[in-house]
Amino acid sequence: MENVQIKIFEREYIKVTPYETMYGRISDKRIENRQEYQERVNRFLMDHTIYSITPMIDGDFDEGSGGFSSKILVCYKAPGSKA
Repeated sequence: MENVQIKIFEREYIKVTPYETMYGRISDKRIENRQEYQERVNRFLMDHTIYSITPMIDGDFDEGSGGFSSKILVCYKAPGSKA
């Protein structure tokens, strides 16, 4: 039987040279942009055998009061498992 693993992708913070934020604070990290996120996900998808990809969306869509977050749930073949 194959060994299946699950990975959840979402945008991550990455280290950068220190900069001043719009709030006047100094920060040494920032959230990855869309292109960096897509490249990271694509590298993972090309390197693994994928069984399924499921979008996960959470948040408040009505009343215009809040944002939402999106993640990607990926089921893939565990390294070293037999086919």
